[in-house]
Amino acid sequence: MVPPEPMLAKLVRRQQMWLAEEEGTLRKDWRGRAHIALAFPNRYAVGMSNLGFQTVYGALNRLDGVLCERVFYPEPEDLGLLRENPGHLISVESQRPVRDFDLLFFSVSFENDFPNLIDMLVLGGIPPRSGDRSAGHPFVAAGGVAAFLNPEPLAVFMDFIFVGESEELLADFRDAWSDLSRKANPRPELLRALGEGVPGIYVPSLYRPDYDGQGLLRSIAPAEGSRLPEKVRYRRADLARSSPCASVIVTPRAEFSGTMLLEIGRGCGQGCRFCAAGFVYRPARYAPVEGLEECVDARPGGGSKVGLVSAAVSDHPRISALCESFIARGLELSFSSLRADTLSDAVLNALMAGGHKAVAIAPEAGSERLRRVINKRLGREIILEAADRLTERGILNLKLYFMIGLPTETLHDLEEMVDLVKAIQHRVLSRSRGRRKMGTITLSIHSFVPKPFTPFQWSPFAGVSTLKERARWIQASLRKLPNVRAHFDLPKWAYVQALFSRGDRRVADFLEQVGAGRMPWSQAMKESPHNADFWVMRERGELEPFPWEIVDTGLKRDFLRQELQRALQGQESPACPPEGGCVRCGVCGG
Repeated sequence: MVPPEPMLAKLVRRQQMWLAEEEGTLRKDWRGRAHIALAFPNRYAVGMSNLGFQTVYGALNRLDGVLCERVFYPEPEDLGLLRENPGHLISVESQRPVRDFDLLFFSVSFENDFPNLIDMLVLGGIPPRSGDRSAGHPFVAAGGVAAFLNPEPLAVFMDFIFVGESEELLADFRDAWSDLSRKANPRPELLRALGEGVPGIYVPSLYRPDYDGQGLLRSIAPAEGSRLPEKVRYRRADLARSSPCASVIVTPRAEFSGTMLLEIGRGCGQGCRFCAAGFVYRPARYAPVEGLEECVDARPGGGSKVGLVSAAVSDHPRISALCESFIARGLELSFSSLRADTLSDAVLNALMAGGHKAVAIAPEAGSERLRRVINKRLGREIILEAADRLTERGILNLKLYFMIGLPTETLHDLEEMVDLVKAIQHRVLSRSRGRRKMGTITLSIHSFVPKPFTPFQWSPFAGVSTLKERARWIQASLRKLPNVRAHFDLPKWAYVQALFSRGDRRVADFLEQVGAGRMPWSQAMKESPHNADFWVMRERGELEPFPWEIVDTGLKRDFLRQELQRALQGQESPACPPEGGCVRCGVCGG
């Protein structure tokens, strides 16, 4: 370990305390290996609860010739010290500065963490823009759903971006990197070789965007004379051939304290039109039960808490067998997501065995009309029946997820939301009578953000003032309902998320001002020569190229456009069958 400078001793002690509490930490000798700092642009507790981050950490350390250590956005009490002493952002395992590593990889799951990413580069003593780095700086890359869903806002900061799933990408990257780095290629030549030679690696500096006189994007083209692909192909994993994604490290300081997270499926065939993960991760894939059982039997620390993770956990074709197997092992299960129409007895029994007092279900929209628009395919009676089944099992605290600002939303849809909440509240309170504690209903209401590679990618953001007005109306309508609470996100942060979701490379100017210059968003918006509304509030033209289409996900643009038209007509579309075979989208196959 590098001896800490006295002023940083408190930071080092904090990270050593984290290490002492962890089960499963991986350490390797530094000699003779490629050194990778895997960075999560948020706090330690958030990053250690992120299964994608943990999966990549484990996968990199399993590769021969690779050492991977973790780096997190500083805790609030450390941030000021590091800003006064840039270059001292350090890894958890060895407390070495990130500038000592060969590569700095960011795992990015949320667009609103983009400013933290830029700030981490500054704190690490690394120039934020890739063009300003020299041979003495580590290569900087990004992966994760927020990075490849629309890579363009990060393009000027990244040397390269991983497009796709780590199981398919990392080994190919390691082989190419080992070969290229041995030849001591200059930085530009090495990047070009990666972009030309490894499918799924996007080197933004080798592509040029072209805009028309109105500022609309016309194209993003690879460098002339190169062998770069016109579009970067998204790499998908075969979960039947891969080890299940699971927590490598268990810590009491994660948001899911002492819990091993286990991915049982990836993707979703339900086709909810607002959900980027449901489209970009197509086709839906499920991990075999036998592999999942082996994984929990080897869980770090041997604890009893296991969190099942998937876009829709209860869609796994063998979810009942899986729950029964894990309960027989004495495990306490929790679920990342449950559909109201797939609450089997096995899932309910697992909830009971785990001692759950609260469960979340997601109607998403209040009216049946608006649920048809978003293709949720949940009737009012199905939702109420789910509430009945949960409360009959003694689970009296329900969390309901809704969105506001959805395309075509009207006041009547909000009224229907309130009516649905009242109906659920009536059933919960009726079954609470005679018990020691009354049931509660908690609404978690989020602002809708149009996402790339969804049917709503053409749709505008509703606007901050509109969302505030609708939130106030809902709050006033629910105020007199006993045992009902409502929590809203902040529309201004949803606006920022929409800017990163829908923006092109010019959005980097906002990002740099906020992340590197620590300028408040309100000031950055005022001082920028660009109007953020151009990307956020504008409905896109039917044939307008999108910046995120530099990525080839396999999804047919015509399919997404047809789904948008069906949405506007209030027509539902069928889910993809669990065995695959959808021929419409271009990914699932037939």
